[in-house]
Amino acid sequence: MKVIRANERTIGVGARLDALTRLVTAAEDRLPSAALEPSRDVLRRAADRFGMSAEHTVVVLGGATGVGKSSLFNCLVGIGLSPVAVRRPTTTSAIACVWEADRLAEAKPLLDRLGVEERRQLTRDSALDRSAVRDALAGMVLVDLPDHDSAVREHQAEVDHAVAQADVLIWVTDPQKYADASWHDRYLKALVHHADVMMIVLNQIDRLPQEAVAECVADLARLVEEDGLTGVRVIPVSARTKEGVDELRRELTERVAGRRAAADRLAADVDRIAERLTPLLLPKANDEEPTQQHTGDEPAESAVPDEARAEAMEGLRAAAGVSSLADAVSRRMAARDQAAVSTPLRGLAALWERRARQAKNRPSSGRGNGRGGDGAANSRTLRDLIRLATEPLAAMPGPVPVDRAALDTVLSRLGEAMTEKLPEDWARTLRAQILATRSVLADRIDTALAACELDARSSGRKWPIRFAHAALLAMAAAGIGLLVGGGAAAPMWIGAVMIAAGLAGTWILDGMARAKQRRAAAAAGQIAVGRLSVELSAVAQDTLFAPISLELTRYQTALADFAVVRDH
Repeated sequence: MKVIRANERTIGVGARLDALTRLVTAAEDRLPSAALEPSRDVLRRAADRFGMSAEHTVVVLGGATGVGKSSLFNCLVGIGLSPVAVRRPTTTSAIACVWEADRLAEAKPLLDRLGVEERRQLTRDSALDRSAVRDALAGMVLVDLPDHDSAVREHQAEVDHAVAQADVLIWVTDPQKYADASWHDRYLKALVHHADVMMIVLNQIDRLPQEAVAECVADLARLVEEDGLTGVRVIPVSARTKEGVDELRRELTERVAGRRAAADRLAADVDRIAERLTPLLLPKANDEEPTQQHTGDEPAESAVPDEARAEAMEGLRAAAGVSSLADAVSRRMAARDQAAVSTPLRGLAALWERRARQAKNRPSSGRGNGRGGDGAANSRTLRDLIRLATEPLAAMPGPVPVDRAALDTVLSRLGEAMTEKLPEDWARTLRAQILATRSVLADRIDTALAACELDARSSGRKWPIRFAHAALLAMAAAGIGLLVGGGAAAPMWIGAVMIAAGLAGTWILDGMARAKQRRAAAAAGQIAVGRLSVELSAVAQDTLFAPISLELTRYQTALADFAVVRDH
């Protein structure tokens, strides 16, 4: 859609139309299309109007049947100056008068835009009778419209179209019809933002007693004020006696000479659009303070508050089972590394316990097959147990698929948190976008966590501890040898001390080494949580938080443009 650029003539409204153009673009698919159509219509009309003559002001005369619009039209044009031009052949279609004949071609696009037939596009004078002194109303295009209360529907449609396109609106009424509710409801109340481009003429005052004119004018002004139109001039005239016509001409001269009527009309149209968009763009609590919202200049990452981001990440970690996976890693590493530094006596005790359990559970009527309930596990030797306990971990526990139900809960809560300050339509769009990420987000989390490499390396070297266990057990074995085959070579108490020292030493070393490995495994679990969280955060940022930030930034930018649209 064409952007209307501000120039010296339209410095205020041009900037507002630019902002409205950006606002409509940002709000596409966020606000109902029907709600944006009036804005598009204003932008189209603005583009059309600014592409036409800036030296002409289109003034339309509207009113009910019999109020004297045609008489006032002829009175303003000056029937004695150009009888042919102002002769009104019929009241069923609009008729227009261009003040200067040599400017008719320039004004013709404006008349075509109003829907005035070419044969009814007249001029006030001809090129031959132009005087040296230019008329004060030069540049005015005066249009007499059909009756707005006509029973013919096409006439009403023609009036509505012209009212929407005109630069200045003059409503003509009379002492009998000025309080007509249909006129006030259909037009005046609907044009509350157009007071600056509107005048009301109370015609046929010659039919009233002189003392009743002021009272009638005051009553009409009161009704217009109640319609919401503040500051609209109510001018009493008589097209028959010419009373008050000079005042009407002076008012028209000011509007035509300023060449701002078209811009003022568009500004009024934008005011009406801003009022309609207010409940769609601002939460009710902030209707009066749109400029206090974000302007869109902040970085996109800041659009998602830290509190909402932290809560969502906690929920995602729970849905992805990050803590459970890290705990499994910690337990697996603890089991492996503790087995690697345990005293071999622990393995013998476990083997003895299993065989005792098997013997207890074996049926007394049979010998059994030597395999028992554990199968191959019963045939493992102490060497097998030590090898299985000390070899590198064959496979770390893998991540489980994301809990989709828990993920839905996380996304729903995030959607509510991010939209509580948004207007209803925009909030609905953002919530739908957040929930729509569910499938992609779950797949990417599964992929990222499955590809995450967790450090399962053992902490420190285990062979010195295993060597110490072997040395202590060897000392205990030597002590047993002294006790069994002892003699005069060594006192028996030395053998007992060696046995006690060796067994106690290996169990003490076992406890200390296992405790150290438990702490190391717990630290490794925390590191795993950190690494998995980093991967999860990267996925969440790209798939969830970044799109939310962009959408919120889009809304904040639209809000900043709306503040310009409302600025008048």
